[in-house]
Amino acid sequence: MNRTDLTRNVGLRSGNKLVSLAAAIIAVLAALGTLFSHHRSIAALSAKNQAILTQARASDTYNAYEAKQTRYNIYSALIASDLVRGPQNRARLESVADNERSSSPAVLKKAQGLEKQAGRDDERSETFLKSYEILQFATTMFEISIVLVSISALAGARLFLPLGCVLSSVGLVLFVAGLLQAR
Repeated sequence: MNRTDLTRNVGLRSGNKLVSLAAAIIAVLAALGTLFSHHRSIAALSAKNQAILTQARASDTYNAYEAKQTRYNIYSALIASDLVRGPQNRARLESVADNERSSSPAVLKKAQGLEKQAGRDDERSETFLKSYEILQFATTMFEISIVLVSISALAGARLFLPLGCVLSSVGLVLFVAGLLQAR
């Protein structure tokens, strides 16, 4: 083996080390992308479930408000009709009607607060879902890059290494954007 062959072999070995290192780094990024995208998927589902539960509570509270209003109207109609003639019964009915009327605004306010919370929870779930989608795109870019870098290593096609690195760079930008999306 002459000096030129030795230099060429050393160059190929260092090139293969670069390709192997690039493939390993991209594989780690792909694994991290998968991990974080799954985490965001679970967070999106959890936030959506919370929004649904909060909306159900808001509906129940609105129903309680409407029931109080209905009872107040019935009691008021009974009082106005003079069907209840005994002063003690009439006073008791007026007291119950006043209690229903005075307690209903607090129930309405609570229902409105729950409805706003449900909206915030829903928006939060949408943010997590967008983050998940971006992280999935990043992971896909990393996976395609692994294939391109592997082809470069196996076939010696030098064009695939820079192309894989460029796709990895796009994946890295998407990865960071996906992580920042849900903050």
